[in-house]
Amino acid sequence: MKFFKFLLSLSFLLIIGCNSKQNTITLKNPMFATESITDAGMDSIGFLMRKHVIVVTVKDKNELHVYGAMNGKFKKSIKRENAYPNGITTINDQFVLVTERDNKQVAVFNSSMDFLGTFGNDELRSPYGITFYKQEDNSYKVLVTDSYEYNNPREDRILSWDFTIENDEFSVGPATVLGNPTLYQVESIHADKYYQTLLVAEEMKEHHKIMALDLVTGEVIKEDLGNFDRGNDPEGIALVINKDNNGYWICTEQSKTDNRFHLYDRKSLEYINTMYLDNVSYTDGIATAYMHGKWFLYAIDNDARVVAFELPEINT
Repeated sequence: MKFFKFLLSLSFLLIIGCNSKQNTITLKNPMFATESITDAGMDSIGFLMRKHVIVVTVKDKNELHVYGAMNGKFKKSIKRENAYPNGITTINDQFVLVTERDNKQVAVFNSSMDFLGTFGNDELRSPYGITFYKQEDNSYKVLVTDSYEYNNPREDRILSWDFTIENDEFSVGPATVLGNPTLYQVESIHADKYYQTLLVAEEMKEHHKIMALDLVTGEVIKEDLGNFDRGNDPEGIALVINKDNNGYWICTEQSKTDNRFHLYDRKSLEYINTMYLDNVSYTDGIATAYMHGKWFLYAIDNDARVVAFELPEINT
């Protein structure tokens, strides 16, 4: 009888294990991988639709690299002296905004990657992540995470500016602090205007999590989306938008040996699934792009290259 009970217990454990494996997705056969660059410190990825290119921050070389979005072909690099470029976003397919940690500013480029100017120089101390959303008056709100003195909890980690476009020029308003969430070491940040949600990656070791805030007020919607309990850093955040404004978030759990991408429902923020990318590890930034009727995911691999995959259809 005891042996029979043992077999039943073992069978139950095997079923749970199989189901756990079935609940993950592994993407294989990448669309492309860019050539690896040693000691690059590749970090974040921006996407320009009309030019069909991605722009990558290469922080340890103080450079920005531009690649073809469909084939990964290297196009050019832009040098930024003593900048440590980190986060990146693109606005209206017209402007490229890059946080420069060591210059304590946001650098602005046009879509041809000509340098246009900077902002945030008087307020930022250690900028990392950057995102934006469009406002009712057709201006944009730019939000930047500031990770200075990150061992101490602070309520002023997210700064914002009104960013206005007129023809090919931009202007910014004064800086304001978004809400008062208590944060430590913040980096990745991503806005979703439709559901008025802002996801923020908290990287402080004892506090690893993805937090959801109200996009306008900064009030906490969900303290922790979950799944970041293995001691690995939460890193890149991206969004996939399906029909009827459904979709899902992709949140990176960075690891040399168990690199994961957790998926959460766009509206409810509930966990959906976990995804792996074949032969991709230690991912910092990620980006998604919609081209030719398909969604694509771009991911940094081990600080050295970008690997691109076509995303499967995932029902939410």
